[in-house]
Amino acid sequence: MAEDYRELRQAAERIAREAGELLLGHYGRVEAREKGPSDLVTEADLASQRLIAGRLAEAFPGHTLLAEEEGVTPDPDRPWRWIVDPLDGTVNFAHRYPIWTVSIGLEHRGMLVAGAIYAPLTGTMWSAGLGGGATVDGQPARVSTADRLRNCLISAAFPTRFGPDAPRQLALMGRYSDGTHSVRRSGSTAWNLAQLASGGCDVTFGTHVNPWDVAAGVLIVREAGGRVTGLDGGEYDLYRPEILASNGPVHDEAAQAAREAIAASAS
Repeated sequence: MAEDYRELRQAAERIAREAGELLLGHYGRVEAREKGPSDLVTEADLASQRLIAGRLAEAFPGHTLLAEEEGVTPDPDRPWRWIVDPLDGTVNFAHRYPIWTVSIGLEHRGMLVAGAIYAPLTGTMWSAGLGGGATVDGQPARVSTADRLRNCLISAAFPTRFGPDAPRQLALMGRYSDGTHSVRRSGSTAWNLAQLASGGCDVTFGTHVNPWDVAAGVLIVREAGGRVTGLDGGEYDLYRPEILASNGPVHDEAAQAAREAIAASAS
């Protein structure tokens, strides 16, 4: 099975790297505009997506695409679906805050089978193929061995528009900050998942994520030995907005903490 997806994984890596080089050429040279309240886009996002879409269409003309920008939606009759965030961390990019990535995942008949996350500023590439393990810069990637939540560093994908959901967000932040090694908010969900896959953090969660934010990262975390569910610990659905990912051993404890926080925020 690992061999089946090798070419697809390599294509994701190659195209993510090319898009990353394009983004580096725009870094510090573009202005952002709002496509919605507090939701930024730049010409770099659009140029990156167009490049990725073109390369994928050339290499895999029978496949379809789901992507963040320009209303790109997939053909439901095509079983191979690329799920792309051409620039995850646009707000960071626009402010020259140095955490942003390119994320390219591939789904086949509802199953994630290949993915790559590229961080252009460091040249770091995470990737995975179903059954073939995960790598970071070509070396095996593995999640951490932390076995209790109190020993964990946690990363959060808080929504940009925090206010409408403030009670729940603050409850989660408070619960995960209490008795742990603290919480980090990077501004890039793909980055959070990549860090989890290579041991940089032990748990990551999000409440308002999109498929393109997480498709590649979910597969990479799984192939690195981690676990992915809904925020409450239930079955994971790529097309729902909540996610909880961990190294595995702390997952049940992390899910219980999330359930407690959400219940407290609603009372």
